[in-house]
Amino acid sequence: MIVGHPWRRRAHVAAVCAVGLIMAAPFYWLIINALKTPQEVVGFPPTWFPHEIRWQNVPDALSLLNVTSVINSLIFTVAVTICQLILVITTGFALAKMPFPGRTALLWMFIITLFVPFQVVLIPTFIIVRDLNWIDSYWGLIVPVIAQTSFGVFVFRQFYVSMPDEILDAARIDGANWGDVFLKIVVPLSGAPIAAYVAVTVLTAWNMYVWPLISTTVNDMRVLPLAIAALATPSSQVPGNISMMAVLISTLPIIIIFIFCQRYFINGLGGALKE
Repeated sequence: MIVGHPWRRRAHVAAVCAVGLIMAAPFYWLIINALKTPQEVVGFPPTWFPHEIRWQNVPDALSLLNVTSVINSLIFTVAVTICQLILVITTGFALAKMPFPGRTALLWMFIITLFVPFQVVLIPTFIIVRDLNWIDSYWGLIVPVIAQTSFGVFVFRQFYVSMPDEILDAARIDGANWGDVFLKIVVPLSGAPIAAYVAVTVLTAWNMYVWPLISTTVNDMRVLPLAIAALATPSSQVPGNISMMAVLISTLPIIIIFIFCQRYFINGLGGALKE
């Protein structure tokens, strides 16, 4: 709730609307150009609404997006999301609630890796994958990304630290082991951070470009961002409206997922970072 003079409230609302319009403008431009004819896309001056909505762009774009690349993106995104989620919630809970030697040192190892740029470990990771003969395989595509769990472990650890110990102690007194406590009490109470982490991980994995580009060399292992990037090369003969429709089609699933998960995303991060 905004307090103060009416002009301050109006200025605040106007500023929020202006920033929202600026951020939404590129996406709006993508949508309208994806529905234009090839001539109107390159026409000058540019139009802010299509004179003729060309729905044929949808099947034309789908025909250019290789079905294999879509399947690879689905496999990659689902595998990374599920495996990372299992790792971060179990590790975060262990670091927050289960006493064991070296727990603090292990937590600091995860925190330190947050400050290591991905480019620093890119070449060593590629060498390991190459030596394991995982190039052009799902193992080489997925496993190195699964290992990038430091941020998720820190978030869930902070969330579980804020969870009252009395709930867990009561279950332990009743004879429940750590596995029962985790599956029957902790996981059901972790809906908000799980939804937040799933939203972020799906978005990251679906749009990941650099590692799939390095770890794959054949078209059968290409993911969707690589297939879309090929449409924007100088040698590509694909019209601009078709390329933008392909980008729009690949973006819509992520937008829909984020719209449904945004409330959990905000609540999850809020609960995790308040410590």
